[in-house]
Amino acid sequence: MKRRTLPTLPTANLGLLERLYKYGVVWIVLFIIFFMVHSNGNYLFRTVSSLGFVGMAYLLVVFTNKVLIELLLKRNRVVLFILLSILVLPVWAAAFSAIDSVLVHFIAERPFEEIFSFPSLFVIFMVRLVWFITIYALVLIFYYQRKENEEKVISDQLKSEKLDMELRYLKSQINPHFLFNALNNIYSMVYTHDDNAADGVLKLSEMLRYVLVDCQAEMIPLSKEIKYVENFIDFHMMRMAGQRDVVFEQDVEKEDFMIAPMLLQPIIENCFKYSRLETHPEGFVHIGIYQKGNVFRFEAVNTIAPNVVTNIGNGVGEKKSGIGQINVQQRLMLHYGEDYRFDIQQDNGIYKVKIEI
Repeated sequence: MKRRTLPTLPTANLGLLERLYKYGVVWIVLFIIFFMVHSNGNYLFRTVSSLGFVGMAYLLVVFTNKVLIELLLKRNRVVLFILLSILVLPVWAAAFSAIDSVLVHFIAERPFEEIFSFPSLFVIFMVRLVWFITIYALVLIFYYQRKENEEKVISDQLKSEKLDMELRYLKSQINPHFLFNALNNIYSMVYTHDDNAADGVLKLSEMLRYVLVDCQAEMIPLSKEIKYVENFIDFHMMRMAGQRDVVFEQDVEKEDFMIAPMLLQPIIENCFKYSRLETHPEGFVHIGIYQKGNVFRFEAVNTIAPNVVTNIGNGVGEKKSGIGQINVQQRLMLHYGEDYRFDIQQDNGIYKVKIEI
């Protein structure tokens, strides 16, 4: 159901009105307007009457804010708020009409019989009533606009906090998963007395520094993500004997192009996990990172066993939720909204992933 709102003022104008009210400019302007439109030609009477009107208007604003809004409207006493509003406005108009009539008698020297005649007094009352209704309505519009702005600020803060929590959660999923696999690789190299074990520990320390330090920022330079990918590929290649068809292509215009950290890691990890590089002579992994202008593009192509079923939500061949495409897609959505493309294709033992931001 669509929520119905009162007419609104821009936030900048709202702040300006608050400052004008605080420093009394509003009352000076109100005095000038009432003085200019006053029907009586006696300047002394118009001055005193205008001062009286400003005083009554100020009291109405205070009463509306402190009593009608603070004590009734904010406490959801809507019926009492409406009834008291209906009562207050005519009382205010009648009181000021009476004051104006007395001022006319003593300053403009008009007889009471003429002043308090029904047509004359009724016209004065109705004019004052319209003035006070207008002021009352402006106070309410001002209140609802300020309330809506405050609610929007709170809502934006909550959305921002929720977004930050979701992103932290998604990144926290990646870190233990990456560390677990990396330590397994190190263990395998040490256990088999692989000469690359020492270099593997060095690569792992560089990757851990990236994961635990650099990735704490919301966005990082693309050069750091590329360096991580290079280390990740080298780390996996260390325990594979012989030549392997692994290609990492990069064509980057601006190395300081900002990107969400660890965005590509789950995809690259799946490339090596399911490409059968160690067991299949035709297995391959081809990875490309391209950036030009404001566009970033990532492509990953790898072989995959024909009987492996792709589960786009949970990573290749995984039957339960975990690290994989679901993590990447959620982070893309949280960071970039609708300004991205995420395409996955599987055909004849070839698996392709494309990301464009």
